[in-house]
Amino acid sequence: MRDKITASDIMNYVYCPRILYITRVLKLPQTKSAKQKKGLDKEKVFKKNTYKTQFVRTSSPGFKRKYLVHLEYEEFATNVDCLMYNEEEKIAIPVQYKYTKKPDKIYRTMKMQMLFEAWLIEHAIGYASNSGYIKFALSNEMVKLDLSDKTPLLKVIEEIKRIVRNEYIPEPTSYEARIVDNCFKELYER
Repeated sequence: MRDKITASDIMNYVYCPRILYITRVLKLPQTKSAKQKKGLDKEKVFKKNTYKTQFVRTSSPGFKRKYLVHLEYEEFATNVDCLMYNEEEKIAIPVQYKYTKKPDKIYRTMKMQMLFEAWLIEHAIGYASNSGYIKFALSNEMVKLDLSDKTPLLKVIEEIKRIVRNEYIPEPTSYEARIVDNCFKELYER
């Protein structure tokens, strides 16, 4: 799956375009920041004590659920935590599971991940996908997102392709905190 553009690539680009260049063009392995390691450790403990495949307990009438779904289309691939789908109406809704509390606002990285999953659903299985949900485990809240406008995602995909194809070094994020909390911070010019 590494040759394919993934949700991780989309989120890395949105977080800081330079990370995408380092991982896809320079092919340096991405290590986890202290914050990411702490989150992964908590998620491992949670998975041991519960079943991740139980996080969507209800769904709309006529919708089935499938967990841990791999989607692939041309040079794109990702895994969806949960897919709610209606075979008769050919509608599918991605659901992400986040082992955290609901933030005050939905981060752009989360929204882009959802857009990517919805776009892949449309192209890989041919179902309409204009909305999605994020389930926040620690606050037990579920947030619905409108995913009908995929234009922002398509712009990100084109920029990712340009960076990889031309080995173009993009400017880093303008948010200093993202550079400090970044496993490649030593590669950034000061």
